[in-house]
Amino acid sequence: MKLLKSKEMAFADENTIKLTGIPSLVLMENAGRTASQIILEKFNFDRAVVVAGAGNNGGDGLVIARYLLLAGKEVKVFILSDTRKKLSPDNLKNLEIFESFGGEVSLTGENRLRKLANAVKEADLVIDAIFGTGFKPPVKGYRERAIQIINRYAKGVVAVDIPSGLSTDTGQITGLHTKADITITFAYPKIAHVMYPACEYCGEVYIVDISIDRSYLKEIKRFVLEPSQLILPKRKKNSHKYSYGHLLIIGGSAGKTGAPIMSALSASASGSGLVSVAVPQELSSIFETSLIEEMSIPVDSHDGTFGRKACRQIKEIIKNGKFTSISVGMGMSVNENTLKVMEQVIKIKMPVVIDADGINNLALIDSFKLLLQKRKPPTVLTPHIGEMSRLTGLSSKEIVENMEDVAKDFSRETGCYVVLKGSRTVISTPEGSVYYSIRGNEGMATAGTGDVLSGILGTLIYRLGVEEGLKTGVYLHGLAGDLAARDINKESMKATDLIRYIPQALDLLGSYRSDYRFYYSIDPLKPYLEGSQERENNNSFYSN
Repeated sequence: MKLLKSKEMAFADENTIKLTGIPSLVLMENAGRTASQIILEKFNFDRAVVVAGAGNNGGDGLVIARYLLLAGKEVKVFILSDTRKKLSPDNLKNLEIFESFGGEVSLTGENRLRKLANAVKEADLVIDAIFGTGFKPPVKGYRERAIQIINRYAKGVVAVDIPSGLSTDTGQITGLHTKADITITFAYPKIAHVMYPACEYCGEVYIVDISIDRSYLKEIKRFVLEPSQLILPKRKKNSHKYSYGHLLIIGGSAGKTGAPIMSALSASASGSGLVSVAVPQELSSIFETSLIEEMSIPVDSHDGTFGRKACRQIKEIIKNGKFTSISVGMGMSVNENTLKVMEQVIKIKMPVVIDADGINNLALIDSFKLLLQKRKPPTVLTPHIGEMSRLTGLSSKEIVENMEDVAKDFSRETGCYVVLKGSRTVISTPEGSVYYSIRGNEGMATAGTGDVLSGILGTLIYRLGVEEGLKTGVYLHGLAGDLAARDINKESMKATDLIRYIPQALDLLGSYRSDYRFYYSIDPLKPYLEGSQERENNNSFYSN
């Protein structure tokens, strides 16, 4: 599904109203009606307080209030404005409609917050409809104090579109904001719903279809990966091992033999027909002992790492082998000989995944961006934040706060695909598409999980094509981690646990089916990851 920024959503909203003839009040009615349905399904409550702003987000809150009132709930509405004259036209109209149904509204200005505090204390649920996606933080004045009241006294909070006080277009936080149990957003998810730390305060996110004309967003190439849109590898009865690719893994050094071993094992688990590992000869016995189905190819070594002759030998191995893709760099170390190996690999006319020390070596090569530009076969780089800093010269802070732009700029400059790994993983393509993955967890912040990913990606970029292989591979990797976290304490998770859960992750993705509804969860697999394999009669399984 597409992932939007505030101006993009405003553009689609405005053009839907102007050019399709759907009135803004109809869009607001669609939003509030379906949001109220979610609230009634997800919460057991009798008394609700709606805290509304003066703009259209407040209007959405008033529609919700009306439907909750009709459902027999006790509803109190507080609008953070001292006069009706300051309300947007649609907000004012829905206020009048709410009153015509017998609802009562309190205008709550600078000096009238005590009544709000008392109501929030007595309520079972608070609907936060103060600021929408167009708000620019920080919150100021008495509205800040209203948010403090909600955060201090509310027993449960539903945010309308976005928790008030957050910026729509970033995961960064500026100033005070509400903390929601669930967030109900309209038409499409937004950046703040998926990026840390902001997404932690959104709770469970639901997207409501309000009849926005999607044709106005054709140029947006930013997406959240969703299981229903992934392509999975399939095997044919009339096939053989070479039908599914032969991945060459190049890496390893003294003390770092585990890295290419994990890459090889994850490649096999994700469906590679054959896997071979080119390793320093001094360490060959370790690989012969640790790998069974996967093959090891010893090359010249020196002091436990690749030797002077390794570059030429690897060139000959590739020339004479039936390899379909390469993953390079895992545990390789950085020295004069590994630099030469990387220079040779870049010249190979074959899809390449460059990871870990492959990236660290690459960053030391003069004019490495020019070398990448000249490559015709697909090149995939899988840096974490520190490695991306070495490639770009940007600080880690700059990268964390601008992951999408940094990845896109690098892809555009070099013609490479970038898998930028962090608390969220962002994929960028040379054509300008960006994919965000919400899979994965803090238990994966441990040595070796990137090596596991490099084996998966090296396999799937051949099996599925580069772009689809990256999308499926990144999601599969995170899903394996989430399945492991379901069964293993996150403090104790290891990278090898991910490999063991790859088959379960493939099974889950293969059996998952989505049904279109008027609303759906941003994470439709959440019930499965909480241990429930049964499809309950709720919309956490819905996807468009």
